Amino acid sequence: MIKKYIYCLLLLVSCLSLLPTLYGCQMKEDDLFEMDAANRSDAWMADYRRVFNNNKYGWALYTDNPTYGRHPSVATYAVKFDQVYSTFYKSISTVRLPGVADKDSVVSMYSFKMDNGIVLSFDTYNGFFHYYADQSQYFAQDLQGDFEFCLDRYSENEDTIFGRGKTKQLPFVMIKLPVTAQEYQTACDSIQTFYSPYDCSFVCEGDTLPARFLGTYQNLSIWMEGDDPRVDGHLYSYGNLVGGLYFLEPIEYKGHIIKEMKITPEKDAYDDIHGQARIIPKPFANYWIYDEEYDSRFWGYSSLSPWLQGEWDKAKNALKKSGKYNPDNLAYVCLSTDGFGNLELIFNMWYGSGEIHYPMEMKKENNDEISVRWTGEEKHGLGVNLYDAGFKYFVDAFASKDEWRTYKISARSGSIMSPGEFQLTESSNPDNWFYFPNNFRYYHYSIWE
Repeated sequence: MIKKYIYCLLLLVSCLSLLPTLYGCQMKEDDLFEMDAANRSDAWMADYRRVFNNNKYGWALYTDNPTYGRHPSVATYAVKFDQVYSTFYKSISTVRLPGVADKDSVVSMYSFKMDNGIVLSFDTYNGFFHYYADQSQYFAQDLQGDFEFCLDRYSENEDTIFGRGKTKQLPFVMIKLPVTAQEYQTACDSIQTFYSPYDCSFVCEGDTLPARFLGTYQNLSIWMEGDDPRVDGHLYSYGNLVGGLYFLEPIEYKGHIIKEMKITPEKDAYDDIHGQARIIPKPFANYWIYDEEYDSRFWGYSSLSPWLQGEWDKAKNALKKSGKYNPDNLAYVCLSTDGFGNLELIFNMWYGSGEIHYPMEMKKENNDEISVRWTGEEKHGLGVNLYDAGFKYFVDAFASKDEWRTYKISARSGSIMSPGEFQLTESSNPDNWFYFPNNFRYYHYSIWE
């Protein structure tokens, strides 16, 4: 027993004697790194400089800028680096900047620094890039953007660089350009103008959620289950790629993470590159069922089919003969929706007691059709029955009492993703149709134009 204890004691002493050596090995910098700290920093920065310069076309640079009371707004740039200078090219974020909007490019110096990691610093003033970070701007105050960025990593294939603003910690991403800066700018403009519609739908896991591109801010708003449609939904910052969108803050939905989406060859949807989600056009019927009242749609005589113009001529003549209402006083007519499936046919909106309301019931038949019927009510402050005086031709041409009338909705102009004009055509009477621009809030001086 004594020998056993002596053996254990000797073993313990031997182990303890090795601790200082082991501890010293772990703490000695020379044993952990092949180079000293200064040379390691230089090597890291040289490696980043190699990646930055290893592209004949340059980079698409995306960074969030703070905004008052809203989600950060994405600024997008096309930039190319050499060993000393960064050249920023005209982009979708520079075309409206004062003093430099007409410039095709602006050159400034950049450098890498070590500050608890590698920091990319744009050292000399650049009229494109520093505008949003300039303290002298009237809007800046404490919300100025970053011009120094902590570089976190680059992708294995060296085509994406990730980082964050040093001050605001907002996302910073650079993606290698596959085309020239001018071609990139053209592609960005086309996506922003034609294929990033104000209204759309987000589809994932079999769910179709209402969504909206806030192009001015480059945010995508998605209304998740339970969100109030009258309030902005969940906001995600995005930048335009040559053929799609890149989300600086990934969309997370039911276990899926959506980071990059490509526009389809038909330009009618965006597909997640991993096949998990889509952004599709907003169903036409939803422009009526879910749109709020401020999106009232105005139209006049010139927007009507020949058959419908004949019905309105009957109304004009009947009103004149009745002596109860002068049809020349009719200035505006609109369809006004409340966002909850209700609709009113309104004449002379904003005329106070002179507003003439005909409430309708409305329902969605499918993505391209709605059905409406008049409730039989007439609301105004004029003290007479205008329906019998001649308004019946207006009302009955649109929807009669106690009978559902179905309208097919089609786009007369614009793209599939962003229609410019809508036409409503009665399914059982193709000669009965009228049209108006999408979200049309301005109107004729007279209904009869």
